[in-house]
Amino acid sequence: RSAYKLQEIDEKFKFFWRNVQSVIDIWCAPWSWLQYTSRKLQKNNNSDSQLIWFDLKKVEINLPYTHTFIQDITEQEKVQNILHNQLWNTQVDVIISDMAPDTVGNKGTDALRSCSLIMDTMRMYETLLKKDGKFTIKVFMWPWFDDLVQYCRTKRWASSIKIFKPK
Repeated sequence: RSAYKLQEIDEKFKFFWRNVQSVIDIWCAPWSWLQYTSRKLQKNNNSDSQLIWFDLKKVEINLPYTHTFIQDITEQEKVQNILHNQLWNTQVDVIISDMAPDTVGNKGTDALRSCSLIMDTMRMYETLLKKDGKFTIKVFMWPWFDDLVQYCRTKRWASSIKIFKPK
């Protein structure tokens, strides 16, 4: 199901246009977004393409252009070191994330934990996303959602936020 959501986002917003070379996938388990993105990069047929993913869980997956790292993305210095050693460029075309916190069944708590993850990843968008780059993240809807959107719109990397809920 998850890959179909990314496909719908890609079709609507042209996420993986022809010249996309570098993509970061944050917390990619269960890996369907990673598989979709790898296929899109293959279709672009650029040997310099790179797909780097971070997750807390180990996965045995062998996909073209893909580099996998078990790393907590909130440990910013370690993430930066990995990227510095792996990327041929210091900024990327696309960042994607289907991350969600381990839910506890309380909507308020789950929403706050989701927001916390988003705030933890904002540094990545600020420092790693190219000026004309794109990103997509999963966000739990909660009463403070509009406040988060307004805050993000003040950032260089999120001036043209589009809210979209895939089928």
